Amino acid sequence: MRRTLVILVAGLLLGACGGDDDDDAAPTTTAQDEGGDAGDYVDAAAAALTADDGPQLDDTQAHCFATEMVDLFGADALAEAGVSPDEFAEADSFADLDVEIPDGAQTRVSSALVECEVVGPLRELMAASFIDEFGVELSPDAETCLSGSFEEQAVADGWAITFLDGSTDDIENLLAASVGTCPELASEIILSQAPTELTPEAEACVRAFVAANPQAVSEAFASGGSSAETQQLGAEMAAACPGAFG
Repeated sequence: MRRTLVILVAGLLLGACGGDDDDDAAPTTTAQDEGGDAGDYVDAAAAALTADDGPQLDDTQAHCFATEMVDLFGADALAEAGVSPDEFAEADSFADLDVEIPDGAQTRVSSALVECEVVGPLRELMAASFIDEFGVELSPDAETCLSGSFEEQAVADGWAITFLDGSTDDIENLLAASVGTCPELASEIILSQAPTELTPEAEACVRAFVAANPQAVSEAFASGGSSAETQQLGAEMAAACPGAFG
């Protein structure tokens, strides 16, 4: 995620200047090693979903979503495939399991995220992880703007893909597009990647430029950073703020 946005901001600065996870965490369940009934799978998955480094789900949300995921594959099918409750809970994605992913799985996972009220905690996790990884400090209003900019169905659809095959492209694209909707956040990201330390006047100019061009900034972030439009915006920012990138 950080790499994606650093590349994006580099595209802005190129125009202006003229040129995961702790996968080794110990198991948190006590489910039996092989096989198990539906309850074993649900309990193991719910425990994993409420881990400290994940979305802040309560027991009701975690068990709701875990139940939907076990129902998606079927406890009998999981057991017959040799997938233990712990393996089911700890998999990086369902594609890592030796079990067939049913037709329509993406729609069902997405619907479960919405119906079990998991999208809200996922929004908060996305915002907090982004802020921590990029090392920017934001006002409470800007943090609220970032979290609130993630449309519910888009979050559900993006995370459904991540749960199924481990891909994070949709989540990263959602983050990049959302950044441009929050001027304070966009300004902090651009300023954090400036090639030299800026004067207060130059920083104020950049913030004003971002606030005055929200649509163009949003489109630049959504484009991925290497587009001609992004570099053009960087050139316009340099012209408006010569003290920042001269």
